Amino acid sequence: MRQSVKRSTDNLIPGPENEAAVEARTEEKMEAVSDQDPKSRKSKAKETGQLDPLYVIFEQHLYNFQDSDSDRKTFIGNIIVEYLTYLRKMNVVVPKSLEQPIIEELAAQVNTMLVKKIYGCLSIEDYVKGRPFGEKRRAKTRYRRLTQKSKAKAAA
Repeated sequence: MRQSVKRSTDNLIPGPENEAAVEARTEEKMEAVSDQDPKSRKSKAKETGQLDPLYVIFEQHLYNFQDSDSDRKTFIGNIIVEYLTYLRKMNVVVPKSLEQPIIEELAAQVNTMLVKKIYGCLSIEDYVKGRPFGEKRRAKTRYRRLTQKSKAKAAA
């Protein structure tokens, strides 16, 4: 029994005897990826023109930013709460044991989006003031579609 456990874990830990096998598998994977057509590597969502729901929710919160007293953590927290609500409406189950690590990862992603989006502006208000009205309208339309889709899924 111990030998079978040891053998199964030996494959997971790269040691001198496994390094060649790991390198060979890595090279095979790299070759397979490089041989693919660039279009086939794109995600299905990008091909159909759909945006990630997290980004749509993020944009909605960004363009409807009202409370200049709220800090970054509160802003990000509101986005994450709405995103998790959206996932629940779409019948996506997040196990309790994984909820906290997922929230932390989402917070890092939203923070990165925020930094990239408002780069060069001193505050969110400055960013929103400098945006053309068409951008705000597109974000609102995307958000409306997203909420309609989640309501339809919840009703079904």
